[in-house]
Amino acid sequence: MNDMTVEVAKELVKVYGRALLEDPERLGQLLEDECGNARREIFIISFALKEIARGGEVPSFEKFTEDRERIIEKLCRNLGFAKESSIWAVDAISRILECGSEELAPDGHIEAHSGFLESITSGIAKRPRTAPFRKKTLRNGLLLLCIIMSFLVLFVTITESRYAVSNEHRILFLAHLSGTDAASGHVRLKAAQMAADQINAEGGVRGRPIHILGYDIQSSPEEAAEVLDGLLREKNVAAVISACSDSVNPAIAKVADKRETPLILTESSATSATMSAVDRPWLYTFRTNFDNPYRGRLLAYFLAHGLKRRTVALVSEAYDVDSSEMRSSFKQWNATYGGSILCEEVYTKRGGLDRASIEEIISSGADAVVIANHMPDIAPLLQSLRAYGYDGVVLGAAYDESMQIAGGEALDNSWWIVPASPDDPQLQSYQALYRNKYNESVFGSDFAGTLLAYDAVRWMADALNRSPDFRGEALRHSFMSTKNMPLLHATLSIDPRSHGPWNKSASLVYCSEGRGRFQKRFRPE
Repeated sequence: MNDMTVEVAKELVKVYGRALLEDPERLGQLLEDECGNARREIFIISFALKEIARGGEVPSFEKFTEDRERIIEKLCRNLGFAKESSIWAVDAISRILECGSEELAPDGHIEAHSGFLESITSGIAKRPRTAPFRKKTLRNGLLLLCIIMSFLVLFVTITESRYAVSNEHRILFLAHLSGTDAASGHVRLKAAQMAADQINAEGGVRGRPIHILGYDIQSSPEEAAEVLDGLLREKNVAAVISACSDSVNPAIAKVADKRETPLILTESSATSATMSAVDRPWLYTFRTNFDNPYRGRLLAYFLAHGLKRRTVALVSEAYDVDSSEMRSSFKQWNATYGGSILCEEVYTKRGGLDRASIEEIISSGADAVVIANHMPDIAPLLQSLRAYGYDGVVLGAAYDESMQIAGGEALDNSWWIVPASPDDPQLQSYQALYRNKYNESVFGSDFAGTLLAYDAVRWMADALNRSPDFRGEALRHSFMSTKNMPLLHATLSIDPRSHGPWNKSASLVYCSEGRGRFQKRFRPE
């Protein structure tokens, strides 16, 4: 960590006084002017001070030293700081506080001086008889000054709303950067940074660069909401991108509405992530990925118009909300397209169908089996289908390389609808760009995840460029009015009823000889 920020902060406290520590946003801006290359350290100190002063003023050096371990634990818990970052932040603030403690006398009090009372009484005694007139004049002058200041504040507020904080657009990028999902989270963050670097190389947005602030979010909805709420209280973030799972997205969508900060979800499938009620979306939350109802529609459309199949056996996962939403949507759209469901079966997570259920599917005479699930952990289901005698067409909404490794030839004669495929010729340039920048490639579900994160930043830049100012309400309308926005993985238009993509194209993969091959992009007509 760069200790230069600590030395600069100590000098700033000497100049502006200890009260500067109770205004972390101002301290952060002053530090950026003096040592702009140490953005990570400035970010950590500013956010840590904000959290420490949340309950009141910043404690004295002695009190802060006594509570050192408790404060370190508090920063880890409330802000999601790594232990090393929390320790550095606490030690840095301790050194700054030690410098600031020299302002007061040893007993901590202001000492009165002689002649103070005499000057007051003599002033009263010598007050002229014109005091009432002067008091009225003073009152009128103060009133006029207040009116002028009010207009000035209003003018400054309106003017400042048109500019990014600290001459840059700060985008908070939330991902699972630790634990079992750490590897996936980091490649998504890298893709977002790659998009920002490209935009900045092209001149940024209205001459200001995009600054990605990556942040680790845990899987607890309550903790995620509390952490995001603390971050957004800083008021220096233009918008938020979440590459997190749906375990936390509905919770942070509430926070985005509360803080009036636009939030883009790149991984979300659950309808609750963007919908606060059945017919009402969260005002500030949008998504780039398919939701479960749209996946159900894609399955029904391709079954009827692509495969020309009319009768189907519908298979879904028991006790799974995503699978249930997809199943309900498929049934509705399948009826609209003239299809019929001959039988329905359920299976348990990571398990296959039993022999009796598969015999029921075969005896029904269905033209195809549709699997209402978008998670790529269904190889056991395919293996049980083939093992017990079903050799017909399978159609589903999940596919990546891990499936062909686990399922092998059981995937043959199956079709899969996914957001993006690494075999798509139009995406080869993206793969080469990522590989050249980071000296690594992305595979499996991580490919679509990185692409959606990359395109979310490109969409963010477009919305910022179209917005009349960079505050929440105006920026929200820019996102909501997005129409025919050309992204790498698809052309994006936003449905104002759901804040999700409107008729976005999907990629089609067909499996034969033990592997999947990209076929084409399509969308419902």
